Amino acid sequence: MRLFPTLRGRLIAMVAALVAIMIGSVAVISTRVAHYEIRKFDVAVATGGSPRPISILSFQNERPSPPTPGTIAAYYREHGTWAGVQPAIDQTAKSAGTDVLLFDRERRLVASSSTQLRNARVDLLANGILTIERNIPSGRTNELIRGPQVIMRDASGGVAGWLFLLPHRNIALELPRTRSLDRSFFWIFLAAILFGVVMAVAIARAISSPVERLTAAARRMESGDLAVRVEPGGGTELEELAHGFNAMAATLARNEELRRRMVSDVAHELRAPLTNIRCELESMQDGLTALTPERIASLHDETMHLTSLVDDLQDLALAEAGRLDIDAQPVAVVALARRAAAGIEPRARERGVTIRCEGDDDVHDGLMVLADARRTVQILTNLLTNAVAHMETAGEIRIAWSRGDGEAIVQVIDSGVGIPANELPHIFERFYRVDVSRSRTTGGAGLGLSIVRQLVAAHGGRVWAESEPGKGSTFSFTLPIEKGNHH
Repeated sequence: MRLFPTLRGRLIAMVAALVAIMIGSVAVISTRVAHYEIRKFDVAVATGGSPRPISILSFQNERPSPPTPGTIAAYYREHGTWAGVQPAIDQTAKSAGTDVLLFDRERRLVASSSTQLRNARVDLLANGILTIERNIPSGRTNELIRGPQVIMRDASGGVAGWLFLLPHRNIALELPRTRSLDRSFFWIFLAAILFGVVMAVAIARAISSPVERLTAAARRMESGDLAVRVEPGGGTELEELAHGFNAMAATLARNEELRRRMVSDVAHELRAPLTNIRCELESMQDGLTALTPERIASLHDETMHLTSLVDDLQDLALAEAGRLDIDAQPVAVVALARRAAAGIEPRARERGVTIRCEGDDDVHDGLMVLADARRTVQILTNLLTNAVAHMETAGEIRIAWSRGDGEAIVQVIDSGVGIPANELPHIFERFYRVDVSRSRTTGGAGLGLSIVRQLVAAHGGRVWAESEPGKGSTFSFTLPIEKGNHH
């Protein structure tokens, strides 16, 4: 089982961990730096406002009581070594009232009057600053002291060592206790962690709440409530997700409505011819009507309508499944237009509609496309049938074509009733009728334009419609031009 199974729990843990790491790192670094700065201090002993070296003579004048630094220097000149000088150093420190350190010419500590510094690390730097590192109860210190120092010379006048005087003993140098500082940092760190947890909970709630709303909406949709919508919120990305969810829900609701309408329309389209056929056959079986050529022709028409409907449904299903066979071959657009116009001519003549193929044949015979001739004629036939059905008065339908950028643009232009602007985006959907009150004689089954869209897409083209109510419509689609025919 996962430690944090929910998104909110993972967000809280992630933000809290990040805050803890950042604040912890800052606290550790700050504590280390503070400890270092506290333990490192510089004590300046000034005489007359600024440090000054003390000569042997002036030291003797100020402190005439023996032994003097001169006596210490005389000790070296007499013995040639600093060995055994500790008593003289102690006496000098007692006379001076402060601790004294003696260094040899290599700046190594030789003798010290301070018992506390004998276990410390003491170094005399070339710039005259004394460094002392030692352990004290509150921690380890690193002290820097700039004080008076006396040069000890040998018999030849060379440097034999340095006598360094520490600050006066009545000056209390005390370090702040670092333990209290550590406790302060600890409480600050703890408070920051608690604040980070509170912020993590707030951030996690702000992020996870929209996701939880989306999850609840998805479950309602799963149970069949396609009207559910979510309120966008939670930042740009989550708002985009909410808009996408709402768009998906609207599409699913529309598809469900289309599915229900399709079932109803299919049932209606099948019921009417089947009812006519059944009534004719029962009438003949009962001897109420005689079998005449006219009745046989009527039954044949109803059967052909059923066959056409089933074929359309099969073509549409194959096209939507991507299994529609397209045998693309070079073919002239004018030949396709003439074949489609000839097929629809009798039906158009009945309604007083003329069909005209625009353009000069000598020019347009040269426009060759790479297409399945039978399927392209089916596209044009469906568009012409749709145009004829929506011609309320006598008029003209034109088939026009032109050369585009690497493609041929074919148009079917009518002067019919037109299509309202709000209906144009939906006219290529299955079983969609602009006027749902139209009968199947005038309105069709609502599959023709859906098949057109699928067939054009199978050729790699595009299809669209432009219309103005009362002035007619123009349906356009594209086909790829045959290679070598792009001139």
